[in-house]
Amino acid sequence: MVLLVSLLSSSQGAWILKPRNSTPRAIVHFVGGIFVGAAPQLTYRLFLEKLSEKGIFVIATPYASGFDHFLIADEVQFKFDRCLRFLQEPVQDLPTFGIGHSLGSLVHLLIGSRYAVQRNGNVLMAFNNKEASMAIPLFSPVIVPMAQNFGPFLSQIASSSTFRLGAEMTLKQLQNLSPPIVKQALPLFEQLPSLYMELIKSYYGISRNLLIRFKDDTIDETPALAQVLGSGSISSMLDMSIRLLPGDHVLPLQQALPDVPPTMVDAVNRGGEFLANLTAGTPWEPATKDVANALGVESTILRAGISKDLDMLVDVIISWINFNMGKKQLSD
Repeated sequence: MVLLVSLLSSSQGAWILKPRNSTPRAIVHFVGGIFVGAAPQLTYRLFLEKLSEKGIFVIATPYASGFDHFLIADEVQFKFDRCLRFLQEPVQDLPTFGIGHSLGSLVHLLIGSRYAVQRNGNVLMAFNNKEASMAIPLFSPVIVPMAQNFGPFLSQIASSSTFRLGAEMTLKQLQNLSPPIVKQALPLFEQLPSLYMELIKSYYGISRNLLIRFKDDTIDETPALAQVLGSGSISSMLDMSIRLLPGDHVLPLQQALPDVPPTMVDAVNRGGEFLANLTAGTPWEPATKDVANALGVESTILRAGISKDLDMLVDVIISWINFNMGKKQLSD
């Protein structure tokens, strides 16, 4: 089993995965989805390993979940740039691609709209840009702590050798929020998705893009993204491919884990149940149940059908990367 290794400290670094049996052919900057993106070395391990097996040098940048996606974009790009400077391997001149999943796709779009980054292209899986009122319980007293604390919570789990942190710790943190604060802040949050899309339409500068939808994804917004890119500032030079593949929103999160200690089983299973309960009765309920199932130890033995779907996803991405291995594009 290949394990991702920590390059820098867990609070300010990235996670890297080098090809074991070949020389790297390309670099991928990977950004995961909300909550699970805080610990990509765990939640996306199998997907990233499969990319690495195809000759990809993976740099995965974790982030703490929150409503300020501009801050998240700044954070992960800083970590990626710092990681490249820190590396001893001569990989800086390799073709570079961004890969994002769900919120991670939005983060890559914001990076490409705010920075002059060098990219051969971006792979944007299961793009989602839900308004706050559709993504979270409106008047629940857990909304802000969930966004601010669940990401670091996952990071703590990732850095703990015993995996003793369970849902109880987060539950205690959630008890201190006043519901009126949620009501006052919500109108601001609901303006952000449209603001992001306007910025992307006006300033996104990476012309080569692979947009991936999953057939059973109930919260995907890829068609809306395709429309924005097609009418945006790069429309005249846009090279956009859209693929519809088998699977659901959490396909990239599927795992095939070995036997784990009972303490880890209990913490992970209760954490998955906790996440599902937080979004009960909202449009995110089906997706978070899928995330809970993907993270739950009882369902981590990869089924044959899912394994085939994950392999197809990786093959599609690698084929597109191979086709776009030429000169790096500098985002305007």
